[in-house]
Amino acid sequence: MLTSYSGDHQCVDCFYELHTDTDIETSSDSFSTGSGGGDADEDDDDGSGDGPGGLVDALEPSDTPQEAMKRNTQNTLRTLIGELVEGEGDTDFYTLFFYDNFDEIVNFYMQFTKYGPFEVIDQPSKKERTILETACAYMMMEIKQVRFQILAEATGYSESSLITEAVFFIQTYKGEDYEKGLYLIDLYASALSVPDNFILPMKTMWNEIKAVQGNMRTRIVAYMGAFLSESKIPTTVSQLSKLTGIARGTLSPKFNAYKEILKEHLKV
Repeated sequence: MLTSYSGDHQCVDCFYELHTDTDIETSSDSFSTGSGGGDADEDDDDGSGDGPGGLVDALEPSDTPQEAMKRNTQNTLRTLIGELVEGEGDTDFYTLFFYDNFDEIVNFYMQFTKYGPFEVIDQPSKKERTILETACAYMMMEIKQVRFQILAEATGYSESSLITEAVFFIQTYKGEDYEKGLYLIDLYASALSVPDNFILPMKTMWNEIKAVQGNMRTRIVAYMGAFLSESKIPTTVSQLSKLTGIARGTLSPKFNAYKEILKEHLKV
């Protein structure tokens, strides 16, 4: 939990202080939210929109366009962290992850711009939201976090939308590994409490059975639930929905379809 005194935010568990108001003149690692300059979402992606009174590390005369974009991305992520620290809700889990992985999240975002290998982000209308989506994707990959209810409530975004876009970035980043579905089995294994000795057989059988049409993430979660159910581990659509955020109405037909497919497959 973070507490705030005179502009400094201190974690009461580890006593680390996040200086959000008083470190304006320090290094670029300072998490100053600044004042004035409008919303971060409205900033130009190349970093030229900070203006007087904007964030630390605004566009420097020597910046290349790529450096300016990265600097602006850093500023926007700092603003997002500051808003979460000051806002409602118990968001410490997310703010500490964003703080500890600040450079990694910024670099991950940059990979999807015109300066990276994937080039799917081009002047987003709401940059803060796009950074949040890529940060969620990074969390999913690094710590297998698959639900973002509290973060969605704190930022005013739909959890379903955040996850959908995060998975898009994972799909783009992972490529063929994602398309085969195997990566998603690893991603959701922890959330669904899949026993370790089930994971390899689950992957093997996924490649053997016929596919059900539809969204890959929904298909994988439904298949994993059906596999657990057919393996005598009680699993319901309601449980799967609660653990993953996928609507029951979306999961149910695919869950039932995979149960039938697995029953037929196991007879062979």
